[in-house]
Amino acid sequence: MAGPDMQMRQIELADRALMYTLKRSSRRKTIGLKVSEDGLTVTLPVRVSVREADAVVREKASWVIDRLERRQARTPPALKGVDGEMIGWLGEELRLTVRPHDKARSTVMREAEAVVVCVDRHLDPAESRKAVLAALKRWRKREALDLMTPKLEAYAEALGAKRPRVSVREQKARWGSCSSDGSIRMNARLIAYPESLVDYVCAHEACHLLVMDHSPRFHRLLDELMPDQRRRQRALRDTRPAGGAF
Repeated sequence: MAGPDMQMRQIELADRALMYTLKRSSRRKTIGLKVSEDGLTVTLPVRVSVREADAVVREKASWVIDRLERRQARTPPALKGVDGEMIGWLGEELRLTVRPHDKARSTVMREAEAVVVCVDRHLDPAESRKAVLAALKRWRKREALDLMTPKLEAYAEALGAKRPRVSVREQKARWGSCSSDGSIRMNARLIAYPESLVDYVCAHEACHLLVMDHSPRFHRLLDELMPDQRRRQRALRDTRPAGGAF
């Protein structure tokens, strides 16, 4: 749901009705367009009219449609939380196995090429699916933290930077972020992608421990740490993760 500084707009664009999110920012000097999993977001400076926002979207129609179609092509179908579905894991697919048990709390374990979720047998189908997805997200965050923390620490050591404080969250817009206090936050959903791309994001965020912006110095550091970083960056942008999204 849009907040107080946001609203949903609909315009006709290339023979289609397009919904987009409009928000205002006192920090923006120009109109900004961004395509993410949530669709198109247009950010306006405070004194710019809504009519001007619509005009910019129409002017950039080809770019907007291209980015939306690319995003849709890379977005896997949503996981429903039922037995037999496939889960993306480090570029591969693991089969979801749902087993009923007599405990209220759901548990998750890895068995060969499967992820087994045990859920309360007394739940109705809708509640069971919800419990499965919630348990998978908790498990994914733990597994992602265990995988990414040593990678980030190793890259930081190679750069001569302090060991970062690492956390993992469910994020929509960013694969990772680094704060000036040396904290790095990683996106749990990255674990669906091949490990080489996980390594790229970890290296990228580790470089921010020394350089907070994306200046030439930052890219020199990243090139030294990972000479093929630009290829991996393109691959991350273009790769559709394996399995269902959750």
